[in-house]
Amino acid sequence: MNNMGYGNRSGSLVFGNAGIAEGTNAATAQIATAFDFTINGMFYTKAITDNIALTATAQQAAETTCLYALSIDAAGAVTTTKGVEVSTTELANGQAGLTYPTTCPDDEAVFGVIKVATAAATTFTTGTTDLGAAGITDTYYNVSALPADNLA
Repeated sequence: MNNMGYGNRSGSLVFGNAGIAEGTNAATAQIATAFDFTINGMFYTKAITDNIALTATAQQAAETTCLYALSIDAAGAVTTTKGVEVSTTELANGQAGLTYPTTCPDDEAVFGVIKVATAAATTFTTGTTDLGAAGITDTYYNVSALPADNLA
């Protein structure tokens, strides 16, 4: 993702709150509010959309917490990028911190982040595991780009 300006060219940003939430169907997300965004300085609009399939990523282990970035390309396709999972116990004790994914696709604008915490004996795989499943705690953040600071 290029969200930095260069000379007279600008990057990829979101203008507005996407209202991301769990989708109606299993293992999906939704955009509850239409929003505008830019890709390399060009404006686009994403309509309200339910049941967005999340891109499959590596399985998240039990008793961990992880951030997943949601980004959008100029055609309106959504990509899920997994961050680094950390022990939920270490996170709660201040021994670890959550970092945003650093390898989001170029030419896409990040519009949301999903924080997923798994319970004992529960794993999570985007696109397969339902965000409302037992043992899964999900929290949604609407962003205009990936924040510079880590999430506490």
